[in-house]
Amino acid sequence: MTLTRIVISRCLGLDACRFDGELIEAKWLMELASKAELVSVCPEFEIGLGAPRKPINLIKEEDGVRVIQEETGVDLSEEMVSFSQGYLRFIGNVDAFILKSKSPSCGLGTTRIHQGNNYALGSGVFAALAEKMFPTAVLVDERFMDDNGVDALLSLINRL
Repeated sequence: MTLTRIVISRCLGLDACRFDGELIEAKWLMELASKAELVSVCPEFEIGLGAPRKPINLIKEEDGVRVIQEETGVDLSEEMVSFSQGYLRFIGNVDAFILKSKSPSCGLGTTRIHQGNNYALGSGVFAALAEKMFPTAVLVDERFMDDNGVDALLSLINRL
């Protein structure tokens, strides 16, 4: 029997790679690791941003959404898209993604996309590409896991 394969944001209990250098506690992680194959990723770390690091934001412009490092003004859009596409293209079969809410790379409909003094909520760059490239995979964030647990996720996956 093949184990369920789940891509998980690395900051969720696996590594202190968040912009603030913190590790997010994921009480469900050990149980999930005993029932599924976990593959971790931190797109921001993978494009060369360390931890801690200066925050990045998504900025809506005429030509699309840009990934801009807030304090420096550096545009990291090309790096983020290139890494995300390459990673997702070569990761192989994936049953689900558990991604970090509100993240400019991993947020699922919870990420602020700024336009002038306003913002709308949308998905981070990696998350949006995962949704597009893995249309049959289950995509949730840590809030789903905190509220519902491992068995609820595995049940969703098995329904597909």
